Amino acid sequence: MNVEEQLAARVEGSVVVMGIGNPMRGDDAAGSLVARRITPRPGVCVIDAEDVPEAHVAAAVRRQPDTIILIDAVDFGSTPGAIAFLERDQLANYWPTTHRTPLTFLIGILEEATRARVFAIGIQPGRTGLLEPVSNAVAASVGAVAGLLNEALARNRAAAGPVPASSRVGEAPA
Repeated sequence: MNVEEQLAARVEGSVVVMGIGNPMRGDDAAGSLVARRITPRPGVCVIDAEDVPEAHVAAAVRRQPDTIILIDAVDFGSTPGAIAFLERDQLANYWPTTHRTPLTFLIGILEEATRARVFAIGIQPGRTGLLEPVSNAVAASVGAVAGLLNEALARNRAAAGPVPASSRVGEAPA
């Protein structure tokens, strides 16, 4: 199953998209960069958590979403820019991270508090040194993941009934 098919099979109902990544550490910024490219739409809450996703758990839980998508740079031993769907049990193998809270713990909290379907999209980083730029491979994957997510979210909204307005955590409502 390709990335587009996997998203179509997993995204349903109201959605929280949480981008995770340190903007000061090159490719580690991937999740945060994807979050910034998600088009606001009803029923979707976008959170750019940067490198403190634990600080945004309450905002995600308040939404009581059906689906939560975490996007982060994850070293799963592939080539820079590779994309993988990762469930909580798969993420246990990928440590350390540049943020304090492991994704496995974050997923567990979100699953328990919301009963939502929670999964991660990992983008394989290449360089994560302090003040390094994002590599071309990861920048291309950021664009691809954002595009595929925007398409999946649009299809999901078209199939759903009335839903709450969109939002971006940290921004004033329009």
